[in-house]
Amino acid sequence: MITDQAYLDSTAVSQSRLKKILIHPKEYLNSSYDTEFDEPKANIVVGDAVDILITQSEEVFHERFHISNVERPSGQMGDYVWELFVNRENPDADAIAYGTVGFKRDSFEKVKERFKLEGSEYYDALVVGENKTVITSQQLTQIYAIKDSLLNHPYTAKYFQQTERYDVHFQFPIKFEYNGVQCKGLLDMLVVDKELGHLYPIDLKTTNVKTVNWVGMFWKLRYDFQAAFYYVGLFLGGYCQKYNCTEIKPFKFIVESQSSPGTPLIFEAGVDIINFGRHGGKMITKDYEGFDQAIKRLVWHSENDLWDYPMEDYLNKGVRLLTLPTLGDGN
Repeated sequence: MITDQAYLDSTAVSQSRLKKILIHPKEYLNSSYDTEFDEPKANIVVGDAVDILITQSEEVFHERFHISNVERPSGQMGDYVWELFVNRENPDADAIAYGTVGFKRDSFEKVKERFKLEGSEYYDALVVGENKTVITSQQLTQIYAIKDSLLNHPYTAKYFQQTERYDVHFQFPIKFEYNGVQCKGLLDMLVVDKELGHLYPIDLKTTNVKTVNWVGMFWKLRYDFQAAFYYVGLFLGGYCQKYNCTEIKPFKFIVESQSSPGTPLIFEAGVDIINFGRHGGKMITKDYEGFDQAIKRLVWHSENDLWDYPMEDYLNKGVRLLTLPTLGDGN
C-alpha cells in the first residue's frame, strides 16, 4: 500500500500501470480511475499491512487499518455486505447490492433476512472502520507473524538492520526518464553499503503459496518487469552518483509465506532476468515483452490518441494472421 502522497500525485508512469498496456491499451487507460469501491482481496490486505509495519510505522498502520473481531461472511453474503456498505448513502442500497452480487437461489427478501443473521455485524464493523481497511483479529495475528519472521529470521534479518556501515532506506522513491517518458517507482527498500559503495534494491513480497514455490508467481505476475524497471531506473536516475556508489547489486525479492510464516527466502534477479524484464524475449514457445516495448507502446498510443486496439492492430489495419497453435498456446 502506497501512502506517499507526493508519489501518488506525480503524473509520471509507474511500472504497475505501465505493465497493463501489455494486456490492452484500455487496461492502461482505465487504471488511472479511482477504485475505492473495489473490495480489497484478503491476501493483498495482509501484504499491504506487513509492508506498512516494516517500511513505515505502527502509527501509520493504525491510521490505515481498523481491527475487528468479526469475520467477513463467506461467499455471496460477504459480497452483499460490501456492496451494501459502499452504497450505504443510497436509499436503494440493499436492492443495488442484491443486483450486483447476482444471487441465483435466494430471493431479495430471503437475502435481507440472511443479512440480519449473517452479515449485520460485519457491516457494522465496516461502518466503524470507515476510511480504513478492516482486518480481523485472525489476520492481525498472521500479519505480525510475517513481520516478526522477516525481521528476525537469520536469512533476512540483516537487511533490515541500520548500522554504521549500512543505511537502510524504506519506501524509497525513484524518478527517471526513459525514451522521453517520465517514470517513477517506490522501492520498498534501498540498502546503501557505505564501505564498499554498493546499492541493494529490495522488494518485499508475501504470498499464498509456500516460498519454495514462489518462482511460479514471479513469472505469472511478471515481477521480472518490476525488477528491471527499478534496476534501470536507479542507473538512469543517477542514484549511484547521489550515494557515491560504484555498483548496483542484483535486485532482491524478500518473500514470506502468508500460509506458513517462518520460511522466508531471498530471490535474486541476475543480469539475464533484468535484460528479459527490460527487453522481453521468448520463454519456451511464447514471446514476452519487457518494459522497453511497453514504453514504446505507451508513446505510440499517446501520440495517436488511439486506445481501442493494441498498436499492431492499428498498424495492420485490423488484420491478424492466423497461425498453427504451438505447445503452451492457450488461445
